[in-house]
Amino acid sequence: MSDRLTQLQVCLDQLVEQFNATVNYVNTNCENALLDDDPMSVSNLAAAAPLPGQQQQATPAGSNRQTNAANSVSNQPTAHAEAETNFENTISELSTDLILKSRQITMLIDSLPGIGVAPETQFEMLQKLSKELQDVEKERKEKIKEKDQLLKKCEHLIVQLSNGILTTRN
Repeated sequence: MSDRLTQLQVCLDQLVEQFNATVNYVNTNCENALLDDDPMSVSNLAAAAPLPGQQQQATPAGSNRQTNAANSVSNQPTAHAEAETNFENTISELSTDLILKSRQITMLIDSLPGIGVAPETQFEMLQKLSKELQDVEKERKEKIKEKDQLLKKCEHLIVQLSNGILTTRN
């Protein structure tokens, strides 16, 4: 398992991806609403304008997506209600996922060392850990020397054994 900072970074990346997916879902599946009460206002006309590179719809200038949506609703009320229920359920699920990921991030942040500890205490802890690391490193070097000595002793014994076998065969 990775350390807490790496876990926190992964969770933050996942949260950004979830935000992006949620906004993308809302943008692609939500019906557009009027920006103000007048359907002929500049802001509503600008919002309903096609994006560059897209074909302009063959509808009158005063109509917008809501008018088209209203016509389709009158033609298929059950399909629209089902789609709206599906949209609401999906939004609820996406919201729950965002909340859970936020709570997970909060728990990771709360578990980080140093929260609620004075800087002096942290500094003393770092010094203690540094001393402990130096001691462990010194012990490691001693064990490496001991290993090398034992290896030389084993090599010497193997050479003696092979010499003894060689002299008995001669």
